[in-house]
Amino acid sequence: MSNFKSIQKFSKYNDYYTTEDTWRMIEHIIPKNKVIWEACMLNSDKSKSPEILKKITGNKVVYNTKLDMLERRMKCDMIITNIPFETNIKKQILTRLVKINKPFIIIMNSCNVFSKYMREIFGKKIKHLQIITPTGHIQYEKLLENGELQKGKGTSFYSCFVAYKMNLKGEQLWV
Repeated sequence: MSNFKSIQKFSKYNDYYTTEDTWRMIEHIIPKNKVIWEACMLNSDKSKSPEILKKITGNKVVYNTKLDMLERRMKCDMIITNIPFETNIKKQILTRLVKINKPFIIIMNSCNVFSKYMREIFGKKIKHLQIITPTGHIQYEKLLENGELQKGKGTSFYSCFVAYKMNLKGEQLWV
């Protein structure tokens, strides 16, 4: 298994950052008094996700911009992250999440939910997945060549939140 660092496309295809508005869509379903691991922070010193998640939930949020989640694991109760969109990296991360077997909420391109690799990776554990469907496109901040973030960057694809072992009620699956 390779890791984030070894994949050259990482910085080119995975430089969309999650906005506070996006995380606020799911704040009502994030349990309190938990340690959250924002696991996909490698090379993401521009990301504000840990601060935002701490602010909106009051939970402790752990992360490391030098730690590759494919190599090491941080102590946590659950994982909340925006995983990279590059398919090769995504498949490795999903495999790792299944192995860790902690509750999680991740952001993914909606089409990926229906992919063959999702069924292969989750196997019988797929019964623990729930899709949280936002209204419209999730907005991201895009890292520009000059190092600045462009707010409200529209995308050509729809994203959703994928929850694992969260046991959410039907009305919580639409945000």
